[in-house]
Amino acid sequence: MKVQHLHMKQFSAFEDVELAFSPGINIFLGTNATGKSHTMKALYSPIKTLEQEGSVIPLDLRMHEKLANVFRPDDAYMGRLVHRRKGQGKGLITIRGATGDIALVLHTRGKQQVEVKSATWKTEAPSIFLPTREVLAMFEGFIPAYQERKLSFDETYYDACIALSQAALRGPRSEEAKALIEPIEAALGGKVSLQGGRFYLLRKDGSMEAHLVAEGLRKIACLAHMVSNGSLTTNGILFWDEPEANLNPQLVSLVVDILLELGKRGVQIFVTTHDYLLSHKLSLLSEYRKQPDVPIRFFAFYRKEAHGPALVDAGDTMAELPTNPILDEFSRHYDFERKLFDEAPGQEGSAA
Repeated sequence: MKVQHLHMKQFSAFEDVELAFSPGINIFLGTNATGKSHTMKALYSPIKTLEQEGSVIPLDLRMHEKLANVFRPDDAYMGRLVHRRKGQGKGLITIRGATGDIALVLHTRGKQQVEVKSATWKTEAPSIFLPTREVLAMFEGFIPAYQERKLSFDETYYDACIALSQAALRGPRSEEAKALIEPIEAALGGKVSLQGGRFYLLRKDGSMEAHLVAEGLRKIACLAHMVSNGSLTTNGILFWDEPEANLNPQLVSLVVDILLELGKRGVQIFVTTHDYLLSHKLSLLSEYRKQPDVPIRFFAFYRKEAHGPALVDAGDTMAELPTNPILDEFSRHYDFERKLFDEAPGQEGSAA
């Protein structure tokens, strides 16, 4: 089931915001500390919790544990996720889909810190969260280390490694994944393989350990393997935090193509980004309706005051956003370039 609507009240950086999402690609833009990643985690954590079936642990406790492991507040105290203000308070997170919802209350006082008010959400396929740092190279030994020791990584890294550990698909589903994987493997120059607990890139000139592959390519390879083993499939949800990190512009364009292909296959996508090329290319495709079967929506996160609450504007293109830090900074850059040009020696004479 796809996410249609999110309401956050007194949660994290937000006082009261409501977001209506596209069933295709959703792009989160904004400067640092405006709540983009927290919004993705507020969606991912409850949905991922409900993917666990047959657990004897009460849902309130499971939801508390997931939120604590993903957000990592001190002492797993959920009150730290409630928007800061004097006195007792509570935060609300409500996620709504076509046929179900999830409603949570986070308390700053009392024994029960997370209260599940509603959980009628129906999971059709796994949700995947890809954090900013790639996980392919860190995969070897990470799962047992995370289970046995207190590591500094939040649980999105552990979940991603669990998804990577799944065996490759066989049969018709494997053929469906092949069409999407082929262009990724062409960019990688080989196939991704898990052997003896370590990932390798299998190329014509031999195999190469994931650790020796450029980090940007490892991020693409990670996605390819999740498609090939069915972790990322039709009707699933992909949350990808800053996919452009450590990618050259050519690979950023490939990421856009991959996102579009995933969208065509029914995957709902949430992406945070600071990258002009990625966001602007998707905006142009939306503006000129070049991908009508993959609806795209943009969200600009911002604060009117340095320590004020985070606000969110939405639009189908970047041009529709009243506030856009990426375009604003590029405009300042061009103004800076023009100023240098005008002040350069000999410009007055050449202009005459």
